[in-house]
Amino acid sequence: MVTIRCHCFLLFLFVPLLAVGQESVLRLKPYDGSAGSFLNAQISADTTANRGIPANRVYLLQRGGAYLANATFRVNTGQTLRMRANDSAGTRPVIYLYPTGSGTNPANPPGNFIDLRGDLVFKNLILTGYFEPIDTNLNNLQGGLLNVPTAGAGAKITIDSCIITNSNGNHIRTDGAVKLVKVTNSVFANMGYLGRSNLGAGKGIDLRDASADTVIFEHCTFVNWQDRVIRHYNFSNPLAGTGPIHYLRFNQNTLVNGMSYHGLLSLGSMGKRALITNNLMIDPFSLGNDTDAVRQAEFLNHGERDQFGGSRIVWVFTAPNDTTRWTISNNYYAISDSGQKFFSDYAAAGVTGEGSPLTWHLNRRLGADSVNAFKKISLKLNNIPAVMSKMNRWYRSPSGGNKSKNTPSAAWNKSFDFDRRGWLYFDDTLDCTYPTSSAAYSGAIGGYPVGDLNWFPARKAQWLVDPRTSVEKPGGTVVPTSFTLQQNYPNPFNPSTKIVYTLPQEAKVRLEIFDLLGRKIATLVDESRFAGEHAVEFDASGLTSGVYVYRLSSSHQVLSKKMTLVR
Repeated sequence: MVTIRCHCFLLFLFVPLLAVGQESVLRLKPYDGSAGSFLNAQISADTTANRGIPANRVYLLQRGGAYLANATFRVNTGQTLRMRANDSAGTRPVIYLYPTGSGTNPANPPGNFIDLRGDLVFKNLILTGYFEPIDTNLNNLQGGLLNVPTAGAGAKITIDSCIITNSNGNHIRTDGAVKLVKVTNSVFANMGYLGRSNLGAGKGIDLRDASADTVIFEHCTFVNWQDRVIRHYNFSNPLAGTGPIHYLRFNQNTLVNGMSYHGLLSLGSMGKRALITNNLMIDPFSLGNDTDAVRQAEFLNHGERDQFGGSRIVWVFTAPNDTTRWTISNNYYAISDSGQKFFSDYAAAGVTGEGSPLTWHLNRRLGADSVNAFKKISLKLNNIPAVMSKMNRWYRSPSGGNKSKNTPSAAWNKSFDFDRRGWLYFDDTLDCTYPTSSAAYSGAIGGYPVGDLNWFPARKAQWLVDPRTSVEKPGGTVVPTSFTLQQNYPNPFNPSTKIVYTLPQEAKVRLEIFDLLGRKIATLVDESRFAGEHAVEFDASGLTSGVYVYRLSSSHQVLSKKMTLVR
């Protein structure tokens, strides 16, 4: 039996179906050494018995438990994989990709955890690409974690409050056009591993050249990436562009330690709206600006040239157009002493510091606002991994990488790896707070701290209810096509729950709570709201246990659902 290190390791029996509101919940047991306890095996047993994922199925993982996956699980078209931690306190459940034990390389974990042709909803999980308790398993790290193949066009991905770490290629990859990628309150860490792939790998999300209706990253922290946080690029024909990202919101994120080999946010073709706002970046472009032809090979689609005629290296770039409405503002960045020393040491070799955040095209589109897009400050975070200076120096050394993308080579070993930490560090030690005296602390729109506000929970609570921060938060799709009311979450609840609804156009709406006798308990909303997705918290502290009805009404339609308060 495998020995697993975790805060606590609990064994639970495979628990029968529990009916909870409109969800059908199935509790999955942590790994116990048996073949049937692999996570993928448990889900497959359920889907085989039910000829697919049952409607409204939620797979519940035990906090403190360790789950092993030794095969890729496919989510078929029209189905939704919902997986979350149980609602009790404690360490989030950890999912390890584990050696398959079969094929030509039985020591390799599966190439992906999920092959997604339908939809995915993850909440309060930790997912790591190799079995960390055995350190040498890192040498078998595979290319991805969550993958949407071409056949998965139309998929929707929603990730909240998760830690996603360790892939040699990309944490999320979408080869098919997607409707939604929405990642909130999560940590993306350890993107790339040079022992298994090259420097063009190591991305948070790789959208390839496919279109996306909506891409949202908000209140997330990114730590240690080799290539790009977002890659949306047509490699075979970069000047032809990509399918568009119709709506992008990259807001209130913290970014720490990026090599940024081929850029930071490589955005390809863009659609109606793009916002890059209120982000904090520490050593986000640590390999620096250069005239390195190997790196320049994927800075082509913006069409801009440096003084030597090569493709200009910048942090954020896109295929130029004059139609996308851009907001790029209130972003702050800092360079550590070690990061600055690397720039200084290689200045004679052509490294000209951290480089330019934006293309000239984006500067022109922003006009006078471009001076406020990125502000450089001096700032140190409380506890973060060291900048990847050793790896950068190895890359440039003639006896090391010698400025070659196609590594690994005999000259490389793990001593040159970035400061790779295990999931436990990101769960309980990483600390991206900073002094309240810093200009960054009031630098975001509305006077909030820049970066992931989960590091400042009191300020985040204020942000969530502040009208100044509610502008342009459509969620879901660019403009929802229907008037909808979602099931509240959690349900049952005690004492608070969240109610989400969508509006296809601006409208006056009323959201009310009733008991089963029809008596009104509360009015949560009674005003005009913009088109998009809206979330409202309902606090039932003064109410007794029971079933309540929440009703959403406008001049054209009335929708209602039930929810259960359990004391």
